[in-house]
Amino acid sequence: MKSFLIVLLFSSFSYSAGGDLNCGSIECDDFSANTYDLASLQSGLTTYMNNCYGCHSLKYSRYNRIAKDLKIPLEIYQENLIFDGSKPGELMNISLNEKDAIEWIGAKPPDLTLEARIRKPAWIYTYLRKYYPDSSRPYGVNNEVYQNVSMPNVLEDMQANLSVAEFDKVIYDLTNFLVYVADPSANTRKRIGVYVLLFLLLFTSFAYLTYREFKKELK
Repeated sequence: MKSFLIVLLFSSFSYSAGGDLNCGSIECDDFSANTYDLASLQSGLTTYMNNCYGCHSLKYSRYNRIAKDLKIPLEIYQENLIFDGSKPGELMNISLNEKDAIEWIGAKPPDLTLEARIRKPAWIYTYLRKYYPDSSRPYGVNNEVYQNVSMPNVLEDMQANLSVAEFDKVIYDLTNFLVYVADPSANTRKRIGVYVLLFLLLFTSFAYLTYREFKKELK
């Protein structure tokens, strides 16, 4: 019973990671996700849809599920964050096909629905913050985490016009959103896990008291 409770307790923890992880040849920056922060998730969604979604689909997610989870009225979501006429109940695929992607940018950009599970959130957070100018590369940039990266720095203009703290907040919110997308049921599962733990603790207490009463009668 004790080991079972420990497993349940650890399963309720959220993603967190820090500088002890490797991000290529450097250490990852500190990052701790908070998927209960709706303002952060809404900001991350906005950044993603306006800067990333043209190339990177979220094909295991649905527009209306994200709108519901992030407490965004569906009509506002549909009017401001669905750009291709897709229906709210559809999966979040993009119009860019593999042939065009290879012809235009040399490779098909990966779907990012599960990126925060494939890679640690701290890796994503660090990667997005570590672009630097490199005139030898096709897009004029390189990345400390992923050397000779073929992806341009799509947030370059934003980075140039924001303070370091403001830009870091944008990257935090974007990464936080990707953590949510990778496991949208996590908060519900954690909440149910707490209820299960409380029930088991209560049940164990009653079982112990019952055991004590039976033990008295056996003497």
